[in-house]
Amino acid sequence: MIMLSFSGIAKAQSEKVSSNLKLAFNGSIIYPGFRTGIEYPIQKINVSRYRGKRSVRNFVKYRYLSGEIGYYHHQTFHDNIYLLVGWQMRKQRPHGFFTEFSPAAGYSRTFLGGETYLVDAAGNISLVKGAGYNYAMIAIGGGCGYSCRPGISAYFRPSLLTMFPSVNLIYIRPTVELGVICQPKHFLSAHPKVTSKSKGKKG
Repeated sequence: MIMLSFSGIAKAQSEKVSSNLKLAFNGSIIYPGFRTGIEYPIQKINVSRYRGKRSVRNFVKYRYLSGEIGYYHHQTFHDNIYLLVGWQMRKQRPHGFFTEFSPAAGYSRTFLGGETYLVDAAGNISLVKGAGYNYAMIAIGGGCGYSCRPGISAYFRPSLLTMFPSVNLIYIRPTVELGVICQPKHFLSAHPKVTSKSKGKKG
């Protein structure tokens, strides 16, 4: 028997597809909120991994440019609204199950819970409307999901939101998302690059 070890990439093509819409419940620890956004397709990689004469695994890697807006309400502390731009990496198995990893960066604005007052140098007290803080934000998330039918998926994704500066330190906030991804027809059409890769040993 001759075993052939190889790794190759086929010539790139492109195809016209719609972008994805996402909507999820977004909880920060026990505090409720939402997260919604768009995934714009950049690349699709069809992968065949050989492990012998009859053993082959096929899966697809997707790459998206994503834009998201999130919110959660922490009673007595603050409300947090944030905008993120990220790079979505998703690995889709043949039977619908997928995993993903999504680094992102953006901007956060918090609004303090309860009334906030300001005392000036003369001792005068005034009510501050919309009191809160501005932060730069870095988010890292990883999760899994399942494609229920073409164009519809459910997903679960824990994330860490890192906000800074926060009293000259870094403030880290865990969140959990449970939501759906849909691909409406003719919505924000894109032409992602499509390639095929083969690797492993075939005998």
